[in-house]
Amino acid sequence: MKRSFLSLLVLLLALAALPGLAESVPIDEQGPEGAVTVTSEARALKKNDRGEDVKGLQTRLRELQYYKGPVTGNYYDQTARAVKAVQEAYGLEATGNADAETLDIIYGDAYRPLKKGDSGEDVKALQTRLSELGYYWGKVSGSYLDGTTAAISNFQKDNGMDSTGRADVPTQQRLYSDDIVMPTPDPAATPTPVPPPTQPPNTAYPGKLKYGSTGKGVETLQRQLEHLGYFDRKVTSGYYKHTQASVKEFQKQNGLADDGAVGEETWAALFAPDVVYPNNTPRPTPEPTPIPYFVEVDVANQLIKIFRRDANQEFTDLYKIFTASTGTPSFPSDVGTWTLTGRTARWAHFPTWGGGYAQYWTRINSSIAFHSFLYSSDRKNINMGSVNKLGRTASHGCIRLTIQDAKWIYDNIGKGVEVWIHEDAQVDPELKHAHRPGTFNTKAGIHNATPEPTAKPVYNSAVTPQGDLRELKVGSEGEDVFWLQSRLKELGLYQGTVTGQFREGTRDAVRAYQRANKLRGNGNADKKTLEFMYTQALEEEAARVQPTAGPLTVTDEVPASPAPSPAPSSPVAGAGN
Repeated sequence: MKRSFLSLLVLLLALAALPGLAESVPIDEQGPEGAVTVTSEARALKKNDRGEDVKGLQTRLRELQYYKGPVTGNYYDQTARAVKAVQEAYGLEATGNADAETLDIIYGDAYRPLKKGDSGEDVKALQTRLSELGYYWGKVSGSYLDGTTAAISNFQKDNGMDSTGRADVPTQQRLYSDDIVMPTPDPAATPTPVPPPTQPPNTAYPGKLKYGSTGKGVETLQRQLEHLGYFDRKVTSGYYKHTQASVKEFQKQNGLADDGAVGEETWAALFAPDVVYPNNTPRPTPEPTPIPYFVEVDVANQLIKIFRRDANQEFTDLYKIFTASTGTPSFPSDVGTWTLTGRTARWAHFPTWGGGYAQYWTRINSSIAFHSFLYSSDRKNINMGSVNKLGRTASHGCIRLTIQDAKWIYDNIGKGVEVWIHEDAQVDPELKHAHRPGTFNTKAGIHNATPEPTAKPVYNSAVTPQGDLRELKVGSEGEDVFWLQSRLKELGLYQGTVTGQFREGTRDAVRAYQRANKLRGNGNADKKTLEFMYTQALEEEAARVQPTAGPLTVTDEVPASPAPSPAPSSPVAGAGN
């Protein structure tokens, strides 16, 4: 019997079991969206500040060529001047202090003003973009000379801007968007013959495309939108404002959710035989699917609880439980209920906290997100400290998870799902222990899968555990522990989850039982305690089934059955059971 119960060691882990956990997740995979730069955890910086976040700021300013000094981690005059230059370029108050608005610009798609005589990779990118748009025909050299000046001047003239020939920040913001006016062709020029296509375009789904995406997949998207009559700009392979607007219009016309991003459903509709054209009758929008999940972040136990809808469409079906690391007392996770916007990223970069990365980033609010444990700044090495701290507070407010659990949330928890973060749950050591991750596989870079659980035993107080009587204490596991927890719960002494695993919550309940029955003990269920408990349970059962003494009084009245307990109205009720 004892041996048959070894598999009960993972009782309740079915809630957290995921298919395919043994599959390796490559840490160098780069999704089509690229990495999002997360600055929401940054502190505002000012002159005389010091630290890793100052180093991160100086490094980023050097990349943008606003800062030429050494990366020291000391915020002195040279750093302040560089920050001030950014603020001036973007029309902000030029204080030289890196406040939140300034940091968002610096760590976002920031540009430096460019003019004749400048050089660098940003000049090369500028020339490439001008070539794509038909304004620049010279060599992409990275040197801003007369040809680049003339191209910028013509672009500015066509787009209603002052024709200065200098690529200031507003000019670059317009240039890299889709909200542009294309150059007017010279009517005297001989048109360049367009060769017939040698092969049909590759219509295989390239992965999710959205604002900021680039590459062949975007080019194919734009060509198809152009063919269908939704896109009237030059095909550039860059997914910006005009492409996003065209996708939204296509989605509305074809009865799809108009989020402006191209997932598999939108991609398939683009190439479907029954595609709806702009001048056709729009396809009816399907009824919205009810939000399928509710997410509880239990800070007290460092657990994520995923609820599904029950038969009454209420979120009471506890479906999965994940171990997490939430924010530390100095950087707590934001308590409250947050509605997700659907914003995700395959990789996230945290430049203000050492430049590390994480996988499967799912935004909760403007400050925090779900994501995996951390990686080094080159994404080649795992930060084992963040792996080992899973189950304890460790982050700057974000919710860290295993790779598998972060990916499940990334794949399944979408726009409209509510996330409830709270710190007032009852501490439940048994539940926490039951849902700890498997051992970490350093070779694969993921946690090993946990064993498949067996069926939950049926508790009956009158059927005491069979086999040799043994002392039960923290670390004990088995059917006798399951019976013990169930009995203590029945007596109102144990408030935790019945798992068959003896942890600190069970010990405290045993100690309370021993005190209540004047038994000596320290919370371990020794043989004397168990014998007393078994005898007590059997006597109660015997008293319950024994015929009532004395004459039987017969009446016509039938006692009313007790009213059933109402089902929990929110995920809070019964969440720890």
